[in-house]
Amino acid sequence: MRISLGKAAAIGTLSAMALVPAVAAPATAFAAAATSPVSAQANPTVHFGDKGAAVTRLQQRLIALHYDPGKVDGQYGSGTRFAVWAFQKAQGMHPVQSAPVGKKTWAALAHPRVPKPLVKNGAKTRAEVDIKHQLLFIYKSGKLVLISHISSGSETYYYQNGQKEKAHTPRGNFKVYRKAKGWETSPLGKLYKASYFIGGYAIHGEPEVPLHPASHGCVRIPMQTADIVAPMLPIGTRVYVRS
Repeated sequence: MRISLGKAAAIGTLSAMALVPAVAAPATAFAAAATSPVSAQANPTVHFGDKGAAVTRLQQRLIALHYDPGKVDGQYGSGTRFAVWAFQKAQGMHPVQSAPVGKKTWAALAHPRVPKPLVKNGAKTRAEVDIKHQLLFIYKSGKLVLISHISSGSETYYYQNGQKEKAHTPRGNFKVYRKAKGWETSPLGKLYKASYFIGGYAIHGEPEVPLHPASHGCVRIPMQTADIVAPMLPIGTRVYVRS
């Protein structure tokens, strides 16, 4: 979603969800694979909609690796699926809608590949948007603290006020310059807890965050993750968008 400057209207604020431990996970979490209880042999394949101890272990491991599956409740819901998609993409896999977690994914969870920064010598506290892999990386004091699935501009055309526009996410180096506390509405739709980084383009929560680029140009993130990301991106935070 992209919002026109000067036309934003707050339409209410949702109560913030409890932050998951991902934002406070230790920097050594990536190196903790040797002691992780997620070996491929010990866990069955789980799918979206499943419940049980294996799903709980999956959620706990994702949090330790700085992903956001939402509440650790042993239920493989949409929040966990978003986190699985993000993890699989970061590991060079190709996630599918049903997001099965089988031997390959369990093995990667036990011995994950550490994502490399998109930007050399970037600000120590920053957001990196990886358009190619549809991922968001948040760094605090030089440490990678959160990885999220995103959906960026679809690169298709649409019409607004009679003018033909392209749904493109700008690439470059930016800064967060405006924040929205809750929901805002724009001519193109609604945005949740938006962090604007240039013009009407923002990183914001959205109920629909599919596996493909689908926005008008903004960086969509899952609703639950927006509650975590918003306070991590104060005004002035560097935002790097790369293809």
